Amino acid sequence: MSNYHPIQAVSIVFLGLSMVLSPQFFAQSNNHPNHSIEQLIELDSNLQKFTQVRAPMEGDPGFFIDDWKEKKNPKISYSKVSLSESRPVTVQAAVDYSSPLVKVSKYIFGNNLGHWTNRKMLANDDFIFNLKDISIPVIRFPGGNASNDYFWNAGSLDQCPEGTPSVIYKQGFKKTTPPKLGTNGSFRTRPEDYYELLLRTKSTGSICVNYSMALYSEIEDEQKRVEVAADYAAAWVKEVNIKRGLNIKFWEIGNENWGKWQAGYEVKNGGIIDPQKYGQHCKLFIEKMKAVDPSIKVGVVGYQKPKTRDPVQKRWNELVLPEIIDVADFYILHDYYAKHGAVLTPEEMLNAIDTTYSHIRVVNEAIEKFTDKKANHLPIALTEFNTRSFAKISENVGVSNVSHCAGLFFAHALGEIIRQGYGMAMMWDIENGFKDGQDHGMFASKKEGDVPWLNPHPSFYHYFFYNQYFGDTYYESRSTKSSVRIHASSFSSGELGIVAVNMSSKEEILELSISNAKIGDVAGVYELSSDAPSSRKVAVNGVVPKKNAGGPENFLKVKANKIALKNDKITLAIKPFSANYILVENEK
Repeated sequence: MSNYHPIQAVSIVFLGLSMVLSPQFFAQSNNHPNHSIEQLIELDSNLQKFTQVRAPMEGDPGFFIDDWKEKKNPKISYSKVSLSESRPVTVQAAVDYSSPLVKVSKYIFGNNLGHWTNRKMLANDDFIFNLKDISIPVIRFPGGNASNDYFWNAGSLDQCPEGTPSVIYKQGFKKTTPPKLGTNGSFRTRPEDYYELLLRTKSTGSICVNYSMALYSEIEDEQKRVEVAADYAAAWVKEVNIKRGLNIKFWEIGNENWGKWQAGYEVKNGGIIDPQKYGQHCKLFIEKMKAVDPSIKVGVVGYQKPKTRDPVQKRWNELVLPEIIDVADFYILHDYYAKHGAVLTPEEMLNAIDTTYSHIRVVNEAIEKFTDKKANHLPIALTEFNTRSFAKISENVGVSNVSHCAGLFFAHALGEIIRQGYGMAMMWDIENGFKDGQDHGMFASKKEGDVPWLNPHPSFYHYFFYNQYFGDTYYESRSTKSSVRIHASSFSSGELGIVAVNMSSKEEILELSISNAKIGDVAGVYELSSDAPSSRKVAVNGVVPKKNAGGPENFLKVKANKIALKNDKITLAIKPFSANYILVENEK
């Protein structure tokens, strides 16, 4: 078999089992003379099985890649460490570079900034430089849930739009909040601070306007309430893009309006939100906002779960989509990848990412069923996403949201979000609240206590290496174990950027085969690992942090370990719960 080079796939009969083996199978036999025919048949079967199980691409980034740009010449410096591996291979993977799957939208790597963040962040140079180092492309503001009771240009109630109540109800009238005033307070981030951050990081914005005032306003006439709310949103467009010339590109009409926790979900004497009316109101918002600046892109809130018993959520897409399908630019989903309240194990946190495809499918099925448009008529933006574990560090059960495992989550999630055709994605969020490890922030809050404010969490380092060593075009991959995930890309200058994620507690010896790419014989590797998935620390190529959490302080100076390719293959030991960012040099 080792000397046989067929051009086409052939059928063989082995132990009474008829199989069709591909040309790739015989190439594998050539390069693995020590493998038995039984092992090779099993390998080919495993690769094909995993390809079939892995959900196909469901989305289309649409206009989000209209301003796609080539990425070229990634900079890499090598350490004196040369990696080699002689132990038996435990997992094999393959990437075929003959057929690109999708261009990588630069807007995948966005983040959220809450208005509650202390504006002194702007004086923290290390924080600003860190944001620049990950080339953050889009920053969303002012919430979250706060968006629907936020009044961007008001410092007092009498400066809010007509009809603004002094008390806003949430959670079935069990909770109340005063209007959140954008220019009030001595420490919160004001709109002008947000604008400054955009300018300093060279990011665009995604502003989430207050839709719910159209519902809870004390103006009795419904049409007037909606007019006032839409005019208020349009005034924000005028302020930032016409008066200030900031060219904020993305705008969202409300936030999770299908949720009981939202302001305006239920209004006294007004009942529960009507999804169809939300869609109708969005048409007026879009008309008024685009009358100010026709270049903006406006998104409408969608619902993502395949199943729900909630009557509002159940019919949300059915009733909203027909109203906005001809006027909205994109559809908005949020995903926290786990059941609310669950204390997650590492495996549960990481395997939950495989639901990414289903949410796009929910939208596409609704578009085809309830409108006259085809699937992917609207590109989808994931304007909030993160893992969500209710594990507490003090209880030492499960993995927390600030753990190494939560950072590793992004090594797989970002790749899968690209692979599924999302146009834009924003992590939730830049800075939040610690709560014994229940903290979604990329940077530490002051409540964390044992590290400096805005110290990077493990998630930051994954965003950094994605930005540095992941290319502009994505390619499909296959693996013989579902616990080892490969995300593959190319740079327009010829280099290959690959992320190999081990989502298990077992060390694996990976053999990664590359085909149909003109590559050299050297690759650089950055390994992100930790002593335990629950640790708040992440090491980069063995360089550990000196602080109690985060990564190495001199991470910019850590050099890549070198690995030699043999027969266009990379053989690499990947630690339990680790991610390897690999840059394969192009052919000289």
